[in-house]
Amino acid sequence: MRKNWLFCILIVSAAALLGNARVPGPSFQFTSIDFPGATLTRATGLNSEGQIVGRYVAGGAFHGFLLSQGTYSSIDVPGASYTIAHGINAEGQIVGRYAGAHGAVHGFLLSAGSFTTVDYPNAIYSSRGDIAGTYIDAGGSQHGFSLIGGSFRSIDFPGATFSEAIGINSEGEITGVYSYVTRIETANNNHGFVLKDGAFTSFDFPDAASTFAWKVNEQGQIVGCWVDTNGVVRGFLQNNGSSFAAVEFPGSTYNYGSAINDSGAIVGTYIDAGGKTHGYLATKTRPDASSHEEDLRFRVVGD
Repeated sequence: MRKNWLFCILIVSAAALLGNARVPGPSFQFTSIDFPGATLTRATGLNSEGQIVGRYVAGGAFHGFLLSQGTYSSIDVPGASYTIAHGINAEGQIVGRYAGAHGAVHGFLLSAGSFTTVDYPNAIYSSRGDIAGTYIDAGGSQHGFSLIGGSFRSIDFPGATFSEAIGINSEGEITGVYSYVTRIETANNNHGFVLKDGAFTSFDFPDAASTFAWKVNEQGQIVGCWVDTNGVVRGFLQNNGSSFAAVEFPGSTYNYGSAINDSGAIVGTYIDAGGKTHGYLATKTRPDASSHEEDLRFRVVGD
């Protein structure tokens, strides 16, 4: 359902970029996430309890999933042609999107076993119930939005052609992506942003052709991906605006980080050398940054 958006946001441009230092980050132990029998799995959300949500393909259709205490459960909105889970908060509420009987796309909230349609596809809930997401207006333009304390605000990076709000934490800090060119032309023209206390700050991974900021935790750590000059998609962790670190599943050809919880655990997606898509969970094995890049090691658990 399309709505007239009568809300505005006071935009205060932030001229200073976040720190561009690329340093060796924490060491991670990686675990593959594959829904049983699926041909494709993507992990997209993670809460403080370690519960993971995402989507998988089986029988040619997308389904959502929850991975909790080692057990996988499917998530399918009744009557939907596909269901995709995007995120899960500390209370176990799950949000995502689905396609209805006539192909119209809707958002959903799954709480205490009950589905509620939320007509803001791609919405994400924070731990206190605030929402960030994306909508398309009647003219076809794409905008981010937030719903905080019962009040809607449209989110548009100053001067951008399109904006997406992707992550939100309990402090109301919002992350996303924007571009100054049309959406279809943005393979090498995206930039990440943080919206905090009404002020936008833009950032780019060093030397990236494109940067996507996905989710943010309560400490202000951000995960996402960047595209290098060869067109390879790679994952990153940004620590409180001061530095970047690579987060990449060993031996993979494609990576991105989708979510980070308050313990610093990360979920995301990678493609292996054989071309299959998997989710992953990355947990820290060494929390402190090393002064030697060669000390950044990985240990793989599960394929």
